[in-house]
Amino acid sequence: MSLQNMTGLFYPSQTLGGPHIDLEDIITSQNVISRVMHSYLGMLVPLGLLAGVFCVAILIRNKVKHQALDNLDLHLLALVVTDITIVFYSFTSKTRPDYLEISNLSCGVLSCFFNASYFFSQYLLILMFLVFLILDDPTTSQSRLRYVFLTLTLSIITSVVNVSLLGTYDNLQNITYCQLDPLNARPEYDFTKFIAGFGVPSLVLLIFGILIIIRGREVEMSEKLRAHVVVFCHIPIMFICRLFYNIMLIRRTGLKIHGFYMSPREELVLNIAELAVFSGSCIRLIFTLVLHKPCRDGLKKLVQFLINKCRRKESSNSVI
Repeated sequence: MSLQNMTGLFYPSQTLGGPHIDLEDIITSQNVISRVMHSYLGMLVPLGLLAGVFCVAILIRNKVKHQALDNLDLHLLALVVTDITIVFYSFTSKTRPDYLEISNLSCGVLSCFFNASYFFSQYLLILMFLVFLILDDPTTSQSRLRYVFLTLTLSIITSVVNVSLLGTYDNLQNITYCQLDPLNARPEYDFTKFIAGFGVPSLVLLIFGILIIIRGREVEMSEKLRAHVVVFCHIPIMFICRLFYNIMLIRRTGLKIHGFYMSPREELVLNIAELAVFSGSCIRLIFTLVLHKPCRDGLKKLVQFLINKCRRKESSNSVI
């Protein structure tokens, strides 16, 4: 099958240049993205996954011990699992500066699953913000699960609708260079992804933030902020990491609409912006471990256990 791109936009690194594109610029951008990818895979991924696995273990242990998860733990468990999933999706980028060469059908399916996690993490954070900082906490496990399930259903529906706008369904078996947001997607896909995955959620969070500022002097609100600081800290991390990526997504759409070529620098920045989304998930996993009290206490106990074990081992060696 031949490589085809119906939008007319191609990666300079895969087409060996183009009009007014210097081959040295391509080589330079490839070196940079390769180093950035190695740094991401070597540092953030191990730390993020270790933090995520530890958080899941602590939260599940609390569930087994207490026969139930409290409101915050349940929502955080769903968010942690989603962030771990997004980190695993980032392994599709480990070939950078090369790209996955798969069919449009496979790329669309991969994009659909990724977008479901992408939307769910955003919508779940809005739900947590609404439930814990604006409204009273739900009191029953049924209501908690219902809210999370409805959020997941909305995310899946939005993802399916978004992927239906890819515009590659007439050439499903053609091979393409695949990103989680395919380069050969129609502009409608990019606009929908921007609006549903960043624009509207950011606006909602901004409104919630204004409400919190207005009520900031209330004793009840101050107590909520202290009790749910992990939720509050997740918002700027997600916003900053996804703002960079969505700016580049709209920039990419502009190139498609106006029929421009992508420069090596734009390809480089787009790849770095994609890594920023994945890095945000790693950072949120680490923040959850550090800021959420049950997870933090579990980490302290583990560290203390290891210290005591080392001390006992040193004592037994000194006696011998």
